[in-house]
Amino acid sequence: MEVKVNSTTIRSFSIYSNTLPNDFLLDVTKAWRLLNETFRAELTEITYFQHISRWLRFLADRPNHEIWSYIEKGSDSGSLQEEYLAWQNLITEYRNDIFDSFPTADQLTTRNNKLIGVRKLLEYLAYTKTIPHGLVLRGWKDKPRLGQSSTFLSNDFYRLINRSKNDLQKLVFSFDDNDVSLDEDVISLIKNALENTEEDFDFNPVSLVISSLQGRKNQLKNQAANDYIAYIESTNQAEKWAKDLEISACADKLHKVMLSNVDAHTKMNLYDEALGGCATSVLVNYLIRYNEGRLLLNKDSRYGLFWHPDRMSRYNYNRDHIRRYLGCSNYEMVCAFAFIMLETNANTTSIWGLEEGDLIELNDNFFQLNWTKQRQRGHESKYRIFPIRKESLTTQNLTVRDVFIHQLECRKKFLNAVIQKDQKYLFLQWYKNNVKISESERVYAPTRPSLASFNRYFKMLCEKASNGAWVTTPKAIRGSALLLTGLVTRDATAVMIEGQHTSLEMGKRYTYHYPEVWLQDKEIRLFLNWYQALFTVDIEGFAEKIGIDSILYNENKEFALEQRQKEAQNAINQQFGGIHCIDPTAGAQPGTKAGRVCNKVDKCPTCKQRRGVFVTSINNLANVIQWHEILVQLKQTLSDNEFYKWRVWHVFTTLIVDTFSKDPTHARLMREAQEKAALTQNSYASLIPVAEVNI
Repeated sequence: MEVKVNSTTIRSFSIYSNTLPNDFLLDVTKAWRLLNETFRAELTEITYFQHISRWLRFLADRPNHEIWSYIEKGSDSGSLQEEYLAWQNLITEYRNDIFDSFPTADQLTTRNNKLIGVRKLLEYLAYTKTIPHGLVLRGWKDKPRLGQSSTFLSNDFYRLINRSKNDLQKLVFSFDDNDVSLDEDVISLIKNALENTEEDFDFNPVSLVISSLQGRKNQLKNQAANDYIAYIESTNQAEKWAKDLEISACADKLHKVMLSNVDAHTKMNLYDEALGGCATSVLVNYLIRYNEGRLLLNKDSRYGLFWHPDRMSRYNYNRDHIRRYLGCSNYEMVCAFAFIMLETNANTTSIWGLEEGDLIELNDNFFQLNWTKQRQRGHESKYRIFPIRKESLTTQNLTVRDVFIHQLECRKKFLNAVIQKDQKYLFLQWYKNNVKISESERVYAPTRPSLASFNRYFKMLCEKASNGAWVTTPKAIRGSALLLTGLVTRDATAVMIEGQHTSLEMGKRYTYHYPEVWLQDKEIRLFLNWYQALFTVDIEGFAEKIGIDSILYNENKEFALEQRQKEAQNAINQQFGGIHCIDPTAGAQPGTKAGRVCNKVDKCPTCKQRRGVFVTSINNLANVIQWHEILVQLKQTLSDNEFYKWRVWHVFTTLIVDTFSKDPTHARLMREAQEKAALTQNSYASLIPVAEVNI
């Protein structure tokens, strides 16, 4: 018995003829032939055949299994229900065998893949009435983790921050705890927090979340900017090499050597003359002048000469360097992708779908980036306006415009080779195998990379940015930014504006992104109830419309109105650094007494008495600017341990200043606030003990 797989004949199910009944093998072969007709590629047939062969081996190795009474013809097969249970037991045992063979978490995809061919065969065996219908061969799902793919933080992080100080102390110094897995940077953060808190009540989980989110966001943005600046410099260097007469002469020599038919010894000397100085510069020059600045395709006769392993080793050049100088680097393209996402906080698919005309120069001072947000009921146009860079390019002032324009330049040289449907996109990959251009035709051509490709290179960026401490997905950028905005400002309207949502509903969702374990805390519940009332107070019949308790809602509504009036009266006198306090004399912080003004200003960002919105005014922004200036000095002056207690404040002021600086709609307000801050004595310096901050 043989099975044909395209032109290849494989000795197939006959190898089991000594252990499996011929009638059963004939049924399997019949099912296989039906299945075989559905295959479009030879590789699929071979893969499925391997899966099915493994399953048959598993069955042949169990001659005493109860299923044999139903496989062997002429035996008493029993009831249909008993037969079904026997087959289901076999399938479940096979699933367990696959798991035992590939037990680790990183083998989950392999485990699931091994079941595909068997699952398909079972469908056709049921169709041919060889086995009962309805048998189930389940795969495996990854364990759901709160925050996975939506923020930079894992479920384990949320779980650990709700432990007591003593539990955490034991945990971070005991790496064999299987209950929680920690990234190295998180361990460092927890240790720092423990060292800077004396009692359990000083250990604030919100502070840890804010610090970690901001730290990881900064790591990613700085790494992406650093690497992309280096990319721009590399492509600029390539242009200089192309104009260099000496390097061009070497490239001409290389061209002649590659075309020559001289003996090997002579050829080696000629290669030494051409590449002996700086092989990378000569090869880049050669490709610019002799191949329109493109990489060589593997069907090109020069391909093997160019990437000859011995030659690459002898003259110390490699593919990645050449790709970077030519502007064809996939890793750097993902750095551009990540940087734009970090600047815009747009959805992953929106930035992936950017088109060549989406950057608009508004005037000499501002540009606009447009993108499309995918919706279930259609697409929605979004945009963000940014200031144009005036100074010389550095890592600190790199803009979306710089990245966008450079990507346009990189794609020019191979744009005419890109398949028609992809030519409009900003992100294009120079070389991709088997691009489908019709039902029956595939070509080797540049095209838009898949999101899976972006995810793969994005992990490399994460590993580089964190020194291997953590990896995440591009999707987490937006979730982290909006969660951070919600935690820092405690203002659902700020989240709505940052996420460019059309209503408060989505902003409220990110506000509600607190882990379930936090929702058990009374203060967090009151905080969320406050949001519900404060931002729906003007909607007639709101409680009835969305189906919530109208009595509880009205109580919250009255409380919200009272608080609005009180806070409006006391806002000017009850704020520090832009954060307003409901009652600074409440004695809320440990070490303070009711009736006396609180002096624990380092605790303001996470204090329960903090007002739930940021007041947008010249006076408030001026306070933030002045406080931010002092915090920047502190960060530069103090050690990480000494600066720890001010970290959340630094995140708050940085976020507020950046948000208002980058939004042209607030340009006038920000300018007036900066003028007021400059003309007013900075009182924050004197409020912080000189001995402590050492400035």
